Amino acid sequence: MNKTIQHNGVTWINLVSPSAKEISELSEEYDLHPLVAEELTSLTMRSKVDIYSNNLYFVLHFPSGEEVLNREIDFVMGKDFLITVQYSRFESLERILKNVSSKEEVKEKLLGGKPSALIFTILKELYQSALHKIDQIYIKTNKIEEKIFDGHEKENVKNISFLKRDILDFQGAFYLHDNVLASFEQAFKQGEHKDFFDPDFENELSSLIGENSQIKNLIQNIKETIDTLHSTNESLLTTKTNGVMKTLTIMAFITFPLMLLSSVFGMNTISTPIVGIKGDFWIITLAMIGATFGMFMFFKSKKWL
Repeated sequence: MNKTIQHNGVTWINLVSPSAKEISELSEEYDLHPLVAEELTSLTMRSKVDIYSNNLYFVLHFPSGEEVLNREIDFVMGKDFLITVQYSRFESLERILKNVSSKEEVKEKLLGGKPSALIFTILKELYQSALHKIDQIYIKTNKIEEKIFDGHEKENVKNISFLKRDILDFQGAFYLHDNVLASFEQAFKQGEHKDFFDPDFENELSSLIGENSQIKNLIQNIKETIDTLHSTNESLLTTKTNGVMKTLTIMAFITFPLMLLSSVFGMNTISTPIVGIKGDFWIITLAMIGATFGMFMFFKSKKWL
């Protein structure tokens, strides 16, 4: 849903998957750089920031949806306007948009000064949403840890693989956030763009940098835990497989005398020993049982059983 909100001389324009025509009209109205207009018409693979004389353009990626997938959100910031472009809907951003539209006190707080207050609120919400998703990953990790010694090794292989995918998506999303936030700090301190920001934006930016660092540290901790669980699960699978192979190998060797003797005495020859005498069946059966028992005792003496 495309929406424009104006208050106290500040304009917030939110676009969802805009068309080239919409971007062209927006570019003319707000004097956007041609490169910015071009960037807004398509997805960008990595987070970035471009600083121009009359606006700041930056791209950030955040995990979104039930399945943790990296989704892009673009920001164009001027002295008295903020343009946000979503290519997939962010619940956090939609919630802020709804509150600004319906609550005058929220509108005054976020649009009553410079657009930096709105940017801070949006990024704060997106970081909080990311932390909530990390909590969900922690819960899944704990469940795997509880099950890992309960004989669910094969099931855990799939669950661990999904968690590793989620962690990789998180790391990919937040990999370049430090650079973007550092560029914000540089733009804030430079005289050319200082009037884009409220005076207290430096403290707000420090808060965002802290949350970004917290997310990256939490993800790194989860990654190390998952790697350890993966190694443990693989060791349990290997041990279980080795145990099965050992049992099958021992069974094959124990039953080897049975197959050998039955094959020998089943040969269609004239002078096969024992065959033909009285009680030959029982003699051969006892020989087979004795050979099997002998092999069993041999494995027992070697402590292979």
